[in-house]
Amino acid sequence: MADSDQILQERNAKVEEIRGYADLTEEAKAHRVSLVTEKAQAEYAEAKEAEQRRIEENVISSRKAVYGVPTAGAISAGEVAQIHDAFRSAWADVQIATSSAGADPGRAQTELAAILDQAERTGDSLLARAAYHRGLDLGLQPVVDRYLQSRPKEARSLERYNAALEEENRSRSLGHLRGGALTEQALGGA
Repeated sequence: MADSDQILQERNAKVEEIRGYADLTEEAKAHRVSLVTEKAQAEYAEAKEAEQRRIEENVISSRKAVYGVPTAGAISAGEVAQIHDAFRSAWADVQIATSSAGADPGRAQTELAAILDQAERTGDSLLARAAYHRGLDLGLQPVVDRYLQSRPKEARSLERYNAALEEENRSRSLGHLRGGALTEQALGGA
């Protein structure tokens, strides 16, 4: 978080300025330093919260782009409901076909590839999307790659989602948390 460095630098500059005042008592300097420190701590907490919110919102919106069911062209809420119902049916078919594969990823991949082939042959975009979603869930990259091969928009959506997940993971990593703790400690001292 770049803002934390800036907040810390501004705080340190103000503290040095306050310490340079020859006409203030040590008590007055300490009081002003504590006010500057409190303000910096509040700014840091606010910036940290805003950054975390931005990361979470990015994950949510990019997840919707990957896992959402396209309803463009639907005119009414009833048509949207029908599309979702059709997708749920395709999803159920895909899950049934792959659940029998059990812990054998090769078998699940073969089943999904066959479903994807059938969906592509018949133009069943919802079945193809269900196979893609299941491939994502099972980590079957060959199925995912085949689906995305002719769908650059969906490929970009998946890249954005993966980048958002990576950023979220970095924000929760030990190194990031340690850096935040060090910044908070630096903001707390005079």
